[in-house]
Amino acid sequence: MKLPSSVLSMLLLACSSESGTGAPASTLDVDCDGMGEPFGCLERFERPLFRETVAVNTHYGQPRQALQIEAFEGIAETGARFVRNDLDWASVETAVGLFDFAAPGFDDVVAAAEDRDLRMIFILDYGNSLHGPTQAVVDDSGRAAFAAYARAAVQRFGGRGHAWEIWNEPNLPQFWSSNSGGPNAADYAALVRAAVPAIRAVDPDATIAVGALLTLPLLTAIGGVAADEFLQIMIDQGGLDDVDALTIHLYRSEPPETASEDIEAIRRLLDDNGLSVPVWSGEWGYSTYDPAAAPTGINYLPAVTPEGQASFVARMLLHNYSLGLERSVVFKDRDDVAPEPGDIEHHFGLMNGDFTPKPAHRAVEVLSDLVGVGRGVGRLALGDGRHGLVFDDDGARVVAVWVEHTTTFGLEAEGPVRVVSRGGEDVTPEGVDETGGSLGLTPEDGPLFLLGPVRITSAD
Repeated sequence: MKLPSSVLSMLLLACSSESGTGAPASTLDVDCDGMGEPFGCLERFERPLFRETVAVNTHYGQPRQALQIEAFEGIAETGARFVRNDLDWASVETAVGLFDFAAPGFDDVVAAAEDRDLRMIFILDYGNSLHGPTQAVVDDSGRAAFAAYARAAVQRFGGRGHAWEIWNEPNLPQFWSSNSGGPNAADYAALVRAAVPAIRAVDPDATIAVGALLTLPLLTAIGGVAADEFLQIMIDQGGLDDVDALTIHLYRSEPPETASEDIEAIRRLLDDNGLSVPVWSGEWGYSTYDPAAAPTGINYLPAVTPEGQASFVARMLLHNYSLGLERSVVFKDRDDVAPEPGDIEHHFGLMNGDFTPKPAHRAVEVLSDLVGVGRGVGRLALGDGRHGLVFDDDGARVVAVWVEHTTTFGLEAEGPVRVVSRGGEDVTPEGVDETGGSLGLTPEDGPLFLLGPVRITSAD
């Protein structure tokens, strides 16, 4: 619903210091600043530190690629807290019952992360030809072997703040297939039921995520299973018992704010089944491949420009945070070393293949610099397609603002004000801290950051 500017009149961004109720989005504490209107208000909530929700996906350790220290240095520069990375079963257990985490490089990966105050989300994944299919686990003996591998991994790296995710995109035939067929939610749930107790036996407080379900509409056309259908079978089979999070992969061609519908659908399904499992945004990103170049793979999503990627990634992190998702994983750390111009998979990175930063890397870095150690205290009701999040960093307020359609906001200052761009530049309108002024914002600009006591007085 598009709201008239009069309803937004005199919206105070420099709001009071109450921390909020922590209630679900549907029951937010609403502070209208005495205006007597349900719109143009600060819908209060309580969130963790922003940086604690940000993760970056990588592919280090065999059989993928050797550790690149520069990658972890670049991730640390963004202010992210977690690194999601495969812990490939077949590379760890090359002889029955013998687990070697050093030779494939995983000891080095963990050391590189811990040295930079990063923590891993290790994906326990894929089959092992010693125990059955290479892309699935389908019988009791295979599940027992997988549980032993999971237990060994937690014995090696547990108790240090790292998290564990069981498999990757099991509803996609590329990642779950066996001689008897493609994705099988009942088999996956049985694997979870075997692995979770093995992990808990070593580290009762371990953070365990399951699912990693892909939500792309084209899934069924390529032999996949729709995320909601797969999830319902998982639930029926006990696949969400005693876990800490359900992850979903929200890749899309549309802007990141459109993920709200998918997230709420998953939450409704959980609620309908009497479950309160937190939802994480698993790997998700936008690719900067050249749409004019000859494709060297299946380019299943349209390309974005580097600046468009920067806007979408920053907005994705903020929007997920506003919806209360406890983790958001950006796919991925860097482009391929020698990327094919027309290959979507080679261009999702925050960095180029030589580790030089793309605009998206800078956008996440600025976001973390300005609000990373702040707590979200509320969402501004600015009308459809207009977004504002208020952060409190030990009493200092920062407001992140972005839009889905071009908008001009009127501003009124009550003291020194700064407006900072997504790339970290000062873009404060001239004279705004003295007489007020206007701020034009396009979708590609966002987010912008308002620092200081400033009101939005109108919106076109």
